[in-house]
Amino acid sequence: MKKIAFCFIALFIYSHSLLAQAPNWAVKESDYQYTMTFVAKLNVDGKRLVNPNDKVAAFVGNICRGVSGVTYVASEKNYYAFLTVFANQQGENISFRLYDAEANKTTTVSKQTAFVVNEHKGNLFQSYSIAEPALNYQSEILSFNFMNITSLASIINSNTVKINISESYPLANLKPVFTLSKGANLYKNRMLQKSGEVTDNFSSPITYEVLSEDESTLNSYTVSVSQSTDPTLFYRKNAVCYARGAIKVVSKKEGAEVKVTSDGKTVATKKITNGEALFSELNAGSYIATVGNEFKVINILMKDK
Repeated sequence: MKKIAFCFIALFIYSHSLLAQAPNWAVKESDYQYTMTFVAKLNVDGKRLVNPNDKVAAFVGNICRGVSGVTYVASEKNYYAFLTVFANQQGENISFRLYDAEANKTTTVSKQTAFVVNEHKGNLFQSYSIAEPALNYQSEILSFNFMNITSLASIINSNTVKINISESYPLANLKPVFTLSKGANLYKNRMLQKSGEVTDNFSSPITYEVLSEDESTLNSYTVSVSQSTDPTLFYRKNAVCYARGAIKVVSKKEGAEVKVTSDGKTVATKKITNGEALFSELNAGSYIATVGNEFKVINILMKDK
């Protein structure tokens, strides 16, 4: 009985070891006269394949036409498959299969391509995607604003982003916050940008690139920022039996002259200092406060309390 059990266990271990082996994909290169090459990233079920034993193979029907593992490229901090596909004629339909060594799983990729003699697809920045399921191909900016700033307007149209903010915020010190198409990445001068992490100078327009999740689509966007003058704010304090009224003018126009008139006569003038001008000891009545082209009619009432 022990002998039978031992044989069963040995057989199980042997059969399991066979299943755990990578597919025996191979191509006889000397049988073919043409090649097509790919710089690709591999993905199965949303997971990047980066194991040294992970593989991709190209097929025409059930005949293997090319095999590659993955290679780490230090300059890009990424893993790539450098795949060469072989054929004897133009236009053959190329399909792909992926091997995930960690899961010991082979997956057939839905996406196919036609063989083109001497064609090269993909590079280290914008690689060819071999993935199942296919990754997202969209590369759009969905929203673009700045951290801790409420935009007065933000318009995304085609390949432009136009944003209007208050003049209170210096353009040389803005931190973009943005959302993109699923899985997409934003780049400036081919440097990856993270939402809410990088401060930049928007005194002049900045051009960004959005690369789709599958890296098949690259769109450029030019972001321009304009500023609006903050409106002047006018406040009043009504008079009471024991105290006269007051007018306070709050403005970003530091040093600008504020004139208060009543019945066509100037009551007082002051300059905006530290963002405000205060006119006190005003009797009940109707006044006009003017700053540049802005003015406000202010009625100071007499209150009982």
